[in-house]
Amino acid sequence: MNTGQHRSSWQLRGAALLLTLPMLAFAPGCAKDRASVEKNLMAQQSALSRQDVADRYRVGCPDLLEVTIPNRPELSGKQKIGPDGRIDLSDYGKLRIEGRTVPEIVTLLAQETGASAETINVRVVEYRSQHLLLFGEVIGWQRCVPYRGQETVLELLQRVGGITPGAEPADVYVVRPHIGENKRPQAFRVDLRAIVLKHDHRTNIRLLPFDQIYVGETRQAQIEKAIPPWLRGAYRMLWNAEQPPQVLGVRGQ
Repeated sequence: MNTGQHRSSWQLRGAALLLTLPMLAFAPGCAKDRASVEKNLMAQQSALSRQDVADRYRVGCPDLLEVTIPNRPELSGKQKIGPDGRIDLSDYGKLRIEGRTVPEIVTLLAQETGASAETINVRVVEYRSQHLLLFGEVIGWQRCVPYRGQETVLELLQRVGGITPGAEPADVYVVRPHIGENKRPQAFRVDLRAIVLKHDHRTNIRLLPFDQIYVGETRQAQIEKAIPPWLRGAYRMLWNAEQPPQVLGVRGQ
């Protein structure tokens, strides 16, 4: 067999495979919901403001804080929490703040310096001590992101930019390893479709430090990754052609 015949044979096999793949990948009624979840996820409003979430964060080494105390420039500025869990207050010595929230730190500073708590401002400028792990079909690479307080799963996905077009809203999980707690890991299923489309937040759990968030991918996306790049354009055309009428044009709605 010459080279042209060999290539033609593979092209025919590829075309035959493409004719069957859309039917294997398609789940009736799901494609429209998936597109709607991807489109509307970033528009959801949080029940808690960002300030509320930040106020629940418990600081640790080596977080970087910014402290402002009016008329006390020697006590104001950026402070990194040391390995001993303390910040340096000059003549007032070192104040232990590890494990405390920002409002609690403000109260401690007021007690220590005599300044009014209403005039003291403290904020975390770099979250370094705790992290979350992201896996799967999220915007950007699978990665470690700073933990910034008890965000919900939805709030975290919004912070990192959302989910990919190949994400499967029915395949979202949070694994809680319970690091240092002598407990078995827990797994929580998150119904992203119900959260975004039905405003049902029962599975929209609040995240804890070192939680692992996994977003699965659709069968269509899994199959497409296995197809040679030169066949993917034809596969997408066939996939779109195989969708029932109610799914066509969903992205334009």
